[in-house]
Amino acid sequence: MAWDLGKRMTVELVQRTLNKAIKSQDYPEAVILHSDQGSQYTSLEYEELLKYYGMTHSFSRRGYPYHNASLESWHGHLKREWVYQFKYKNFEEAYQSIFWYIEAFYNSKRIHQSLGYLTPNQFEKVSA
Repeated sequence: MAWDLGKRMTVELVQRTLNKAIKSQDYPEAVILHSDQGSQYTSLEYEELLKYYGMTHSFSRRGYPYHNASLESWHGHLKREWVYQFKYKNFEEAYQSIFWYIEAFYNSKRIHQSLGYLTPNQFEKVSA
């Protein structure tokens, strides 16, 4: 998968993140991409990109974050375990810090009960 960070939540940011995800791994033919109904995800540009990749778009009900509970939970972990522990001086410092948390710690070292006590990187390797 992929992640990105921007100063604002824009269509370009979500398109860039989707393109990064596509380039990072093979994906099956029948992909259903789930999101909330934010304007970035409902934009014509984003819908055209999903169509280009042959993906079906699924939406959460408006104002109902429980449909996307796993991602909401992940954001909670990121904020509680890392982001709220620091006062960032600028965007670049925040980006580098969050990059370290996701790439060097969360995906590589933090084991997950739901993944059989493997890290996400280990789980991806054994599941391939």
